Amino acid sequence: MIQGAGPEEAVVLSGRAAASERRADPDPGQRPVSPDAPVAGRAGEHADPRARSHRFAGYRLRRLLSAALGLLLLLIALWILGRWAEHVTFAELLHELRAIGATQIALAVGFTAASFAALVGYEWYAVRFTRRHLRFALVALYSFITQAIAHAAGFAIFVGATVRYKLYGGHGFDIFDVARIQLYFSTTFGLGIVTIGGLALALDPAPLAHVTGTSPALWRSLGLLALLGVAAVVFVASVLHRRVRILGHLVELPELRTTVLLILLGVGDLLGVAATLHVLLPADLALAFHETLSIFVAALALGLLSHVPGSLGVFEGAVVLLVEPAPEQAAALFGALIAFRAIYYILPLLVGALGFAAVELLRWLRPRAFVRSAPGSAAGHR
Repeated sequence: MIQGAGPEEAVVLSGRAAASERRADPDPGQRPVSPDAPVAGRAGEHADPRARSHRFAGYRLRRLLSAALGLLLLLIALWILGRWAEHVTFAELLHELRAIGATQIALAVGFTAASFAALVGYEWYAVRFTRRHLRFALVALYSFITQAIAHAAGFAIFVGATVRYKLYGGHGFDIFDVARIQLYFSTTFGLGIVTIGGLALALDPAPLAHVTGTSPALWRSLGLLALLGVAAVVFVASVLHRRVRILGHLVELPELRTTVLLILLGVGDLLGVAATLHVLLPADLALAFHETLSIFVAALALGLLSHVPGSLGVFEGAVVLLVEPAPEQAAALFGALIAFRAIYYILPLLVGALGFAAVELLRWLRPRAFVRSAPGSAAGHR
């Protein structure tokens, strides 16, 4: 899964949900995330306009810096793509696209389906965490529709939350339930990307070391530190049952077995995306899968930092920079990246949009077919 939302955006949404739950939920230990200030602190903040003004100014500054970074990364990526595009003619690009075999396309579609299947696992446990009941088939459908649209549209935290509320609202889920689902989903993705990123750096730090002109040992050490960080978070949160502060925000994880399963789902999701890219890459590049994985994780990280919708341009530019193909290989690499964008983004978007329209049409024709669910205790949500 390729998300375009930052942790600050996730907390803006989830913080409102948590604030309401402090008033209504008698068991605050069930909240997946707590805002970065206690209730009393927030009340005092409202009483002090200057503190509130400073906080808002800080938030706007972070948003401005994030937008500036995204624009900078996009411009650099476009410059890289433009430089390599000088070696490619339109006719060569069409030839390379036609040269992609049916087996490659079938494998890419299969790995894309596997990635979206892992996302269904995210969604299922997130819905259970809200302690509401919903059939697995509906959760799977709603998960696919949400992610297919959010992946391509970008701004996943907002688009995903909006689509989820539209889909789940007909079953009695309120905005706070949707915020919990979104946050649970984002936390799982975060653990997954840090884990897969740590593994990729530990196994093959050469691409990043070559581009940055630094030692592979440095990047391998960073990868091992990332894995140790995930292990520490899991131990403290799931074994000791304590909340963990990540990027200034308190996060609560479920019990150990569920947390490990969620991390495996996150890793499986990203492995599926990397495999989709790998099978489409030209054989002349002679890249092993672990090399593709390292390149993919680095490109994905830059795409997430950019906040560009779907990481469009930034992801491709990073891949070209890290692969550094010979001029005669540029057309084949560009063709593979276009095919990857079409299979992983455009195809699910078309299917997801049709599914969304079908759900809305069925709700209009047969409103009783979508029965509102009642709050209940979902076994094993902890």
